Amino acid sequence: MATKLDEISVFIEVVRKRSFVRAAEQLQVSVSAVSRAVAALEARLGVRLLQRTTRSVGLTEAGSAYFSRCETLLAELESAEAEASALGEELRGRLRVSAPSGLGMTHLVPALPEFLARHPKLTVDLDLSNRFVDLVEERYDLAIRTGALRDSRLVARRIGSNRRRLAASHDYLRRHGAPRHPRELERHACLVLEIGDRPDRWELQRRGETAVAGVSGPLRSNNALALRDACARGLGIALLPGFALAEEFAAGRLAQVLPQWATAEQGIYAIYPGYRFIPAKVRALVDYFAARLAARGVG
Repeated sequence: MATKLDEISVFIEVVRKRSFVRAAEQLQVSVSAVSRAVAALEARLGVRLLQRTTRSVGLTEAGSAYFSRCETLLAELESAEAEASALGEELRGRLRVSAPSGLGMTHLVPALPEFLARHPKLTVDLDLSNRFVDLVEERYDLAIRTGALRDSRLVARRIGSNRRRLAASHDYLRRHGAPRHPRELERHACLVLEIGDRPDRWELQRRGETAVAGVSGPLRSNNALALRDACARGLGIALLPGFALAEEFAAGRLAQVLPQWATAEQGIYAIYPGYRFIPAKVRALVDYFAARLAARGVG
């Protein structure tokens, strides 16, 4: 039985990576071992599962149907193992997590030392990036994301909320004055966060009123903390997530601009593959992080 499961696992990895070489790298075995496992699986089933060319690997009709069933089978097996291990007293193993850079650096990274101290046999692999990773194909256990959700294969739990707010340094406002309405932002140097379809179109709301400004300025970046730093140095006005600005406002390092205006509320979500059972290590981190966000008013 173990041999059959090994063959199935190799087959699934080849399909996900669309390559024998990349599958071998992921599994940390030789390419010949991967080839032998797939060949043995095809021989045992009596059907060709993969179409191989010099440049790519694709599924046959039989392979496509088999892959779908096998992926579900392995997901159930992993979930059953996770549920069984949850009965133990200690969390252990590796937890692969993806999070956006701004939220990750301001809230998740500061939370990890205490969480890992509680669970010393657990390790976390943390990827900080604004790209939407494929949790299933890239084998992430958990992603933290803000905004709209795109993949129906995933389960999402809302753990907080966020609005973007306007900020500038006191020096910038002394030199250029503060805008009195969002329309006036078009005459200011604006620092543009390169996330979303129209990053230079700022849509703000105030008690049911909506205003839109087309902005431009000396700096654009997909990193909220880079823009926050440039904003603090007087480069311009930034529209940034509230979770990245709260401490700056409280310490007086940045000034709120048009404080009655903000973007529409967005949810902060913990997202994980839609298996029947959520692994205990995933649930533990999500519960801990959700409580931490709530304690800091991010919700």
